[in-house]
Amino acid sequence: MAIKYVVVHRKDTNNVGDMASNPLQYFLSPDEYQTVDIIDLYETAYPSNIPVIVGGGGLLENEYMGDTLRSVLHSADRNQLTKLWKNRWELQDPSNTDIHAEFIDKYQTLINEHMDKLKQDTSPRFMWGVGHNGEVTKKNKSLFAYPEWLVEFDLVGVRDWGQNLKWIPCASCMHPALRKSYAIKNDIIWFEHKKQLIKDFGNETIPRFTNSGDNIEQTIELLGSANIILTNSYHGAYWGALLKKRVIVVGPWSTKFYGMKHMPAMVDKTTSWRDMIDDTRIHHTALDECVKTTESFWKQIVQRS
Repeated sequence: MAIKYVVVHRKDTNNVGDMASNPLQYFLSPDEYQTVDIIDLYETAYPSNIPVIVGGGGLLENEYMGDTLRSVLHSADRNQLTKLWKNRWELQDPSNTDIHAEFIDKYQTLINEHMDKLKQDTSPRFMWGVGHNGEVTKKNKSLFAYPEWLVEFDLVGVRDWGQNLKWIPCASCMHPALRKSYAIKNDIIWFEHKKQLIKDFGNETIPRFTNSGDNIEQTIELLGSANIILTNSYHGAYWGALLKKRVIVVGPWSTKFYGMKHMPAMVDKTTSWRDMIDDTRIHHTALDECVKTTESFWKQIVQRS
């Protein structure tokens, strides 16, 4: 079967949120699309004559991604040539300076000549549920700065609310596990990001879990088994809201937490999270709202593909 789409996202198999963020897994069978890990974008071959979807996950303004996403707007062959130029000969022996300069001049001319010869893309490019993920400052807690090249995509949906762009939540809201009911086993649990562990945990006896692994069913069941979720994981807070749980984000370390439509309570590491319990709220309509918005966006993509 010929694939219908290419989807580019972060495929960290030891991060349940990353693996749940691929939107096409909720609408197509695996043999109908190709997945590309964004960190392997320059090393991965994928067809340029079919639609490409970027998302989801916190890929924008991410210090590790940079402008990598912009490369999705070009063909895979163009990206390969770009990589070839990036990895050009670095001079080691100063006595070869003139030879090196001559080579670089010819090399750049050759690459530019063949860049111009490459066939232009005609297939659409979509951004689906991608989120801002930058360093937190006093200025960016309400309005984020997005790269200007987003306008080059055919359709843009970001998971950040109130940012003058179309709001499209993380497509993991489509997972059927979020529709199930779970027995309460713990009043409160910690659900931490595997790279942002709380080092000074004190004498708390609350059960602790991380977002490691790729088993979304198991993770959602875990979150569903608590009344209150303490977390510093985006998807811990997101899925907690969809499960109608009270959520407190402790030590919000990224702008992504400030773009959540169904906002959790938030507290810095110097303040007791217990003082914030009364500020938590249950988002009774969050799941239905996210599902409806996601299904509508998928229809738009199909119409434009």
